[in-house]
Amino acid sequence: MRKLLELRVERSRSKSNLHKRTTLYLVLNKDCERVSYEVVDKISVKPTYSVGSAEVHKVLVPEDSFVIQASFTLNIKKRVSGEVLVLDSNGRLLCRAVYRKLKVRVTQGGDSLTTKLLKCLFDSLKLIVKRYTILQIARRAAS
Repeated sequence: MRKLLELRVERSRSKSNLHKRTTLYLVLNKDCERVSYEVVDKISVKPTYSVGSAEVHKVLVPEDSFVIQASFTLNIKKRVSGEVLVLDSNGRLLCRAVYRKLKVRVTQGGDSLTTKLLKCLFDSLKLIVKRYTILQIARRAAS
């Protein structure tokens, strides 16, 4: 049975156009190929900044696929920082990473598959990454 995931999509900016916020999601399989998914419902919510729009999508994700939820902020000095979450098809958090100063730091989770998915995300978004750092390696339960 597939679980309904709530994912945020946002494109907003400040009135002075000094700050911008972009939130998006991708659905990929383990070979970094995009997978088709079904959007069941779209709910309009308040964006972070005053100009723009934000929605919460309720999405049915196929089995054996992964959802990458990425949220990026462009600040006054034109630097991009953000947070990336890698979820499985049931909505469990597999990996959490932050993007600052052109570096990706994995702070939670971080096995070889999630690192590969993070590299696919940044390649598809064409964001420059100097280095990937894994702070905490995921421990899989023996079953």
